[in-house]
Amino acid sequence: MKKTKFALGVLAVLLCGSADARNGEVKMREGTITLPAYRVNAPEKAPLFERDFAYQRAKRGVYPYAMNDNPTNEKADTTYRALFLENDYLEVCVLPDIGGRLFYATDKTNGYEIFYRQHVIKPANVGMLGAWISGGVEWNVFHHHRATSQYPIDYKLVDNGDGSKTIWVGEVEKRHRMSWAIGMTLYPDRSYIEVKGRFFNNSPDRNSMLHWNNVATHANENYQIVFPENTEFGTFHHKNSFMRWPVPDAPYCGNPDYIGKDVSYWRNLPALMGGSVFVYDLQDDFIGGYDYGKNAGTMLAGNRHINKGGKFWTWGHMNYGHEWDCKTLTDEDGAYVELMTAAYSDNQPDYCWLNPYETKEFTAYWYGIRDLKHVNRGNEHATVNMEIGADGRLHLAANVTRIRPDARIVVRRGGKTLYETTALIAPDKPFAADTKVPAAEVAEPSEVTMYLYDSEGNELISYHPYKLDRTKPMPDPVVPLNPDPKSVENTEEVYYLGMRNLQFHNAHVDPNDYFFEVVRRDPGDVRANTQLGIHYRKQGDFARAKKHLRTALKRQTANQTRVSDGESMYNLGLILKAEGKYADAVDTLYRAAWDYEYASAAYFQLAQISSLTGDSGRALQEAQMAVAYNGMNLDARNLLTTLLRRSGRQEEAARIAADVVAFDPLNYYATYELVRMGKLPEETFARLLRGVSESYLELALYYMNNGFGDETDDILARSESIAPYPTVEYYQAWRADARGDRAAAGRLFAKAEAGSTDYVYPFRLETVAVYEKALEYMPGSANTWYYLGNLYFQKQPARAMECWEKAVELRPDFAMALRNLGWGSFFFAGDCPAAAEWYRKAIEADREGNAIFLAECDEILERMNAPLQTRYELFAGREALYEKRYDSETKAIKQRILHGEYEEVLRPLLTRFYSRREHIEDLHDIYVDACLLSGLKARKDGDDRKALKYMLMMNEYPENHGYAHLEYYARDAQVYYNIGLAYERVGDRRNARKYFKMASQVEVRDADGIYNYEKALAMRKIDPKAPVGDMLRKIVETGEAGVTDYVQRFFESFGYGEYPEDVNARAYYMQGIGHKALGDENRAAECFRKALEQRNDHLWANYYLGTIR
Repeated sequence: MKKTKFALGVLAVLLCGSADARNGEVKMREGTITLPAYRVNAPEKAPLFERDFAYQRAKRGVYPYAMNDNPTNEKADTTYRALFLENDYLEVCVLPDIGGRLFYATDKTNGYEIFYRQHVIKPANVGMLGAWISGGVEWNVFHHHRATSQYPIDYKLVDNGDGSKTIWVGEVEKRHRMSWAIGMTLYPDRSYIEVKGRFFNNSPDRNSMLHWNNVATHANENYQIVFPENTEFGTFHHKNSFMRWPVPDAPYCGNPDYIGKDVSYWRNLPALMGGSVFVYDLQDDFIGGYDYGKNAGTMLAGNRHINKGGKFWTWGHMNYGHEWDCKTLTDEDGAYVELMTAAYSDNQPDYCWLNPYETKEFTAYWYGIRDLKHVNRGNEHATVNMEIGADGRLHLAANVTRIRPDARIVVRRGGKTLYETTALIAPDKPFAADTKVPAAEVAEPSEVTMYLYDSEGNELISYHPYKLDRTKPMPDPVVPLNPDPKSVENTEEVYYLGMRNLQFHNAHVDPNDYFFEVVRRDPGDVRANTQLGIHYRKQGDFARAKKHLRTALKRQTANQTRVSDGESMYNLGLILKAEGKYADAVDTLYRAAWDYEYASAAYFQLAQISSLTGDSGRALQEAQMAVAYNGMNLDARNLLTTLLRRSGRQEEAARIAADVVAFDPLNYYATYELVRMGKLPEETFARLLRGVSESYLELALYYMNNGFGDETDDILARSESIAPYPTVEYYQAWRADARGDRAAAGRLFAKAEAGSTDYVYPFRLETVAVYEKALEYMPGSANTWYYLGNLYFQKQPARAMECWEKAVELRPDFAMALRNLGWGSFFFAGDCPAAAEWYRKAIEADREGNAIFLAECDEILERMNAPLQTRYELFAGREALYEKRYDSETKAIKQRILHGEYEEVLRPLLTRFYSRREHIEDLHDIYVDACLLSGLKARKDGDDRKALKYMLMMNEYPENHGYAHLEYYARDAQVYYNIGLAYERVGDRRNARKYFKMASQVEVRDADGIYNYEKALAMRKIDPKAPVGDMLRKIVETGEAGVTDYVQRFFESFGYGEYPEDVNARAYYMQGIGHKALGDENRAAECFRKALEQRNDHLWANYYLGTIR
């Protein structure tokens, strides 16, 4: 879209007078920025449905988005849209093409980059959908990291009329159909970025949400993370571990490396740390960071009662972390630390509730700080430092965020003034002074307070040193909240366990298990039945939903009682409305509206029904009531706008729409209304929706649900004129059928059915009726059955399976439908043999090279403990296919190693690029396996020189892997011992002894006790009398203690975790290796066989059992 067109019409107002930032003006513009960028391959076409997979300690939700997890090492200059704000103090750049990321903010007073500034776009697999970049500020809304943080999103530039200007970014999010907007504002006379966040629940559902601003800053040996001085404790994710801040006196996350170190300094953070430290119970209005080398830093301020979250995160400052943040995620921009802030949350996960049509908002103030020497306290007005020497010397420093002529700096103890001065302080003129007072006056620093006042005597900020009580007991850590529901004695606690896990989206806990247990004990329980009813309503299973909701209402309304809690009544009304039973729905929703909590939502639903049934007068009254009860119910305001416009009251309608756009500048509906009324040019609407079919479709459904067919048709037509999209075409056909135009409906349904299924991921319940109507016209439409199955799977998986079966019955070579049946057979039905067979058919039918089919199929075969030959044959001859994805390739390499192709797999391992994935650390171990087994084979063949070459390769970290040596890597014992043996066999006793000694000194913790085997052997090489018996017996004991029939996965951070067979295979192997070291090969062989019964692909159990045979 040409920028000359953007400047036309009403939007010209937004940019007029912004060509020059001098004289205190704010300059705002849209342009481009060209950066070297690493290409990411096309997203996966296969729909990734929900499963028991954790991401950032909550359930990963990919569908209805596409998995985008295939970065490459191919770099080329790439041009991105860029939005700029600038005043006398700041220059800000935002990239709407990369999730609306605040890309950089430069403090013009000293050139300091307030946030980590990238000079390259280098994605790695860290995001929920895969590809993710570091740097700047990432907006994590509703979940962490946000699904679309690497995707283009909506944006708008707004001149606020008071000299300030704002860049707004946001989107309508698909998983919950909620929306959000973040505004970044510069004022002419201020040095901060005012950040406003607004979270809109546009849905009729009560949803939980998480919000974090992921702020990155440059880090180095001089960098300190600044939490408020009154911070007593830091805590980890889930609040399942605590530390004293900033100097821990006990292990944190089981890691003793923290103890006695001031971990607020980046240089002191353990190399293999827990990664995250959250402020526990933030008690001041800021967090920040300071670089003492540059005497500058970053201040993040905001009302702590809303901006409750403060956290830092780092990769660690040694080899492992350096590889990630200095190489994997950038080329030359160095290390970073994330200083995260949150609204309505203080942990990850820590979700809060957002009620139907509720809006939550926050305001924060972010700015650069300088020349302070240290940071004691900050807020939106100022940041200060007061250093008190034992001899009475004081160093005072202050920054302000706007010019403060005749500012007054005062130091008091009690009512006594110890120091006072007046000065001009400005963002580019920080204050600093050194003075001396009687030492006795400052002997107790906590009694001394520094004040900063403006010229009229208003306090801008104050600070006094805080005395921490280091004897205060630490809070109790959270324990796993997933006990067997039947084991919990108190029924109310069972209910709240269900609610907690529902709220926090735990990947490995089904909250309904707890609600069903409550209902088992008390079939009429109101709360549990209500939650089950809501669950089934959201899945579109209305019969079950009504049963539970009416059971709840039976108790609530017993003895002619009016309900005090309208949740069950409201949800029953939603079902009746969806079923078209409008009279019953109206009666039910009006009763729900008697409860204030549901009044606005219920009145909005009533207004929709009245509008749908043609009673616009009543709809107008009900919409007004919805707004009266909740002025920030923007959906009700929008409905009110259309009703007024259609009734001829256009000026009133325009005022309401303008108010909505002023509050939510990215609101599609209100923008469209203003365009229809001629108040905004068409260009404004087109720019906002960016030609995204799903955005047009969501807006069309707002109008459809409000009962406005003409507008619905117009919006669908606008979308289709930009780019054909099957789901839009299905809706156009459905609308044609509703108008009685069966010829047009048939034609459009056929067009929709004939379109490509790539990246078409239906998810809205409204679309069920559309597909069902399409099947009346085209009962033999395989694509329609396929889409309907996709829509149903996360709602009613059994019905989804039926749909996919119909699709493959109609088209037996429908590869994606075959694959989906495999997915459903595995993750829903738990039928591994059936799943494997469906995947076999899908792979045979696939003509598009879906490598992910191989990875998914192998996971099923792994769970089945299928014969290794079967798994090997899955990959054999398919190198060109499996090399398309990291997971399929590494799984193939593992099978080839098990098949004896040790040296062969080293060729790709040493030459191909492998994209890094957070929390997937298997590649180096796979490489070590291949090197070690190649070396052992060469030794067996009598080629000791060749064996030495391979053994030495184990200790290398190929550049193409993106790995570095871990500071704690227990496997080094195995690596060094085998290198020592290789040197010994070629007669190099000096190097042999060197490596035996290195192996003997490797730290091996209990969980990695298998490597005590090589450590003990190395110790005996150095000293044949070395007392290693206890160490070897400990290996056996640890293995015996490790056998289990249950694995706790509540705190799982990433992935699907481990199953009992995984843990037991490792435990039996550990026993076997211990018995082997103790000389009992019979018992060792028995244990290795048991390990293989659990997991027949356990590489080293296979290997050592082979040596014993």
